[in-house]
Amino acid sequence: MNEVTALGYVVVTASDLGAWATFAKDCLGLQVAPGPDGGTDRETLFLRTDERSWRLALEEGDNAGLVALGFEVNSNQGLTSLCARLESAGVPVKEAPELAAQRRVSRLVQLNDPTGIPLEFFCGATIEKEPFISSRGARFVTGAQGIGHGVVTVNDLEETADFYIGLLGFRLTDVIRFGGMAELNFTSPSPRHHSLAYVSMPGMPGGGLQHIMLEVDDIDTVGRALDYCMDNGVAIESMLGKHTNDHMISFYCQSPSGLTIEYGWNGRQIDNATHQVGRYDSASYWGHRPPDGRDREAEMKKMADAMKAAQTGDS
Repeated sequence: MNEVTALGYVVVTASDLGAWATFAKDCLGLQVAPGPDGGTDRETLFLRTDERSWRLALEEGDNAGLVALGFEVNSNQGLTSLCARLESAGVPVKEAPELAAQRRVSRLVQLNDPTGIPLEFFCGATIEKEPFISSRGARFVTGAQGIGHGVVTVNDLEETADFYIGLLGFRLTDVIRFGGMAELNFTSPSPRHHSLAYVSMPGMPGGGLQHIMLEVDDIDTVGRALDYCMDNGVAIESMLGKHTNDHMISFYCQSPSGLTIEYGWNGRQIDNATHQVGRYDSASYWGHRPPDGRDREAEMKKMADAMKAAQTGDS
């Protein structure tokens, strides 16, 4: 039950593809790629990070909409096996040969997770003849670890765990609890510490993509991207910091469509044979504060304490 190997690609929507292309090249060091020979249903910006024809795609549409998380499967036979197990569990699966051609993969199926998050499972991604070239000299950590990771909001943690861990066979890597207000679960089918993290929080609707992470192999590349943001008016959500669970040193910035991008270095890899699930009460050892220096985790804890006091009637 290990057909899924990695988060292979992410597809989102944006209203200004030109602004995204500039941001992708000049800030993140991605390479703009040509579209498929047969075209696409909507105008689409394809972006490369490695030898694949693309890893991140922006379809013209409303800002920060999630079109699909694309999970790679080890083979056509593996995809057939996965589809059979999903359908046996009552999960509707749709074969999409025309979309497969647009995504430049051999085979693709579509389905939704329990919250309604759109997923695509595919095999046979296209490898390009021409090498990946970054205008900023960035080298991205991909391969067996996939594009990076995504963080989504869900309606029900237990139902979501049953789907990704119980049905798809993902590994539960770690859990972070923020002052009793939210729980963030980190999962992955690959050696990457997490390919997909999901959170449930009171008042936060499920189904949204909170951020995506791209990892490079040099801390200097991260620093130069941060400098670019500061020099060119790119909104920074969190300054440089080090995460507790995956040890990533990263910062967070806002893309032209409003989607948050985490840009990091030195993420932890997991050996399933020896790993033990970690539980944390903080997301960062240091840093990851907004530019004004506020401690957002302390604010969340204070808010959680106030909510508990109100529920128990304490003054």
